[in-house]
Amino acid sequence: MEINIEQVKKLVEENKQLIANEIKKIVSIKSYSGDEKELVEYLLSRMETYKFDEFKHDSLGSAIGKIGNGKIKIMYDAHIDTVQVTESEDWEYPPFEGKIVDGKIYGRGSVDEKPAMAGYLIAGKIIKELFKDMELPFTLYVVGSCLEEDVDGYPLTHIMETEKIIPDYVVLGEPTDLTVFRGQRGRMEIKMTTYGKSAHGAHNQKGINAVYKMSKIVDEIEKLDANLPVKHPLGKGSITVSNIRSEAPSMCSVPDKCQIHIDRRMTVGENEETVLEELRAIANSVNVDADVFVPVFSGKGWTGLEFTNKAYFPTWYYEEEHDIVKSGLQAASIALEKEAKSSFWSFSTNGVSVAGMRGIPTIGFAPGDESLAHSSKEYIVLEDLYKAVVFYTLFPFILTNNLAK
Repeated sequence: MEINIEQVKKLVEENKQLIANEIKKIVSIKSYSGDEKELVEYLLSRMETYKFDEFKHDSLGSAIGKIGNGKIKIMYDAHIDTVQVTESEDWEYPPFEGKIVDGKIYGRGSVDEKPAMAGYLIAGKIIKELFKDMELPFTLYVVGSCLEEDVDGYPLTHIMETEKIIPDYVVLGEPTDLTVFRGQRGRMEIKMTTYGKSAHGAHNQKGINAVYKMSKIVDEIEKLDANLPVKHPLGKGSITVSNIRSEAPSMCSVPDKCQIHIDRRMTVGENEETVLEELRAIANSVNVDADVFVPVFSGKGWTGLEFTNKAYFPTWYYEEEHDIVKSGLQAASIALEKEAKSSFWSFSTNGVSVAGMRGIPTIGFAPGDESLAHSSKEYIVLEDLYKAVVFYTLFPFILTNNLAK
């Protein structure tokens, strides 16, 4: 099915004020992880206004809209939860005002990643206007996912497992600065525990200090981080000791337990098994017995649904020759009116579920610089959002046409 590119651009031009209003409204609705109800209800009301064929939220609370009933299933996902605003942050404009100044919109979530959600809504509106009552070659699911900041990937896993919506292709709305992103390093959390023997601090030689044991391991982890290999195309992984705590009968005692929390970013060829093995090897190399395990995250959606998820989020990427990447670059080049480029995220996304765990072809495209995410400097240029709406409108048609060739 062909789509008139100039007509799409014309409609985006005509809807610029509506797009600006949408992102302003979405940013103004506070939606911390686990507290997204108000925003979900707003998004569903807009999907109804824009004539989406179906719209609802799942049992976790994520908003799900549907357009078309074609064979090829495409999912647009934008997580709508944000990290919290802290007292120490220095905001130039109120974080939930959605202030627009000199063609830029400021506020919490204005980068990570509410613009994509606004763009998806208007793209859906345009598609419905252009192809009213016509059969589309695709089914487009528009998802405003909850709780991504707490447990990336799980909201899409939940949709696939409970709603039985299994997309063939996925576009993520994490910030890419209008570059087609085609992968990310994976991440996992690990806990390591050492054990000792408690004793009074005045007789410390009668005890075995679990902290001293752990300090040997921490030194080796620092060395490992410096020597991790660089792997094409995602570069180097990393490993960081992010927390350490000990237990003892009192502050005057030798600690008999010490535990560290580790953040591990994984590049090509690294996975849960290889990471755990390298940490066990470190413990063995310094002659320390240590428990090593991946923790399980537990949480609750705004609906009250409780869930658990293992803190392992696999690496994934796609080559530029893949159909989804080629189609993304084609749509982006039209939207930008210049040759588009591809790259990768440095942080983790919901792609760990669809691409990392299930091998579903996935890319990302959205306005915003990812380095501004989670900061008090969040903003996007509105003109970039308008270009993204052109991309979101064209992409399903370009992809399905390319697949038919």
